[in-house]
Amino acid sequence: MGRSNAILIIVLAVASLSAVQAGTLYKWVDSQGRVSYHDQPPPEGSDYRVEEKNLGSGKKSVVDSTLEKIVEKYPVILYSVPECGSCDLARIYLQKRKVPFTEQNLENNGELQQTLKKKIGALSAPTIMIGEKVMKGYVESILEGELDTAGYPKNEPTKSAGEESRDQDNASTTNDSGYRPSRGRY
Repeated sequence: MGRSNAILIIVLAVASLSAVQAGTLYKWVDSQGRVSYHDQPPPEGSDYRVEEKNLGSGKKSVVDSTLEKIVEKYPVILYSVPECGSCDLARIYLQKRKVPFTEQNLENNGELQQTLKKKIGALSAPTIMIGEKVMKGYVESILEGELDTAGYPKNEPTKSAGEESRDQDNASTTNDSGYRPSRGRY
């Protein structure tokens, strides 16, 4: 009997949590600045200032919907080939900045190669398209500017993709402490 009661309590607790998460929270602030939180708005005609917040409604955040609009208007496509350092740096930068992008592999895909030649007049890897804007090659500052212009969100300033790639290469190939003795002149 004790075990079935415990299971019933757990089931009811989980059910009540999901009901709370799907609700709306109202913050009531009275004329003296006192704050209280309720699951219902204040009565009509009351002197409360109200702030409303939807909890767990399954709606996407404003940032997500803004990013969706940007992606729809300015989709990012990376045309690349394997064994391409600049392609790798462009991919790392886009991933680090959390830019949704589509990568198209040009190697052994004659149809895609012809389509790209018709679209931009040449075959070059990497080629990055942001909407209708075409970038042949990879220059981080130019890509950053184009993404900023399109409205893609920025990340906090960190190492460039090139610096990050070099750091990864150095870390994996050497156990060097970085110490270099200075050469004094006598």
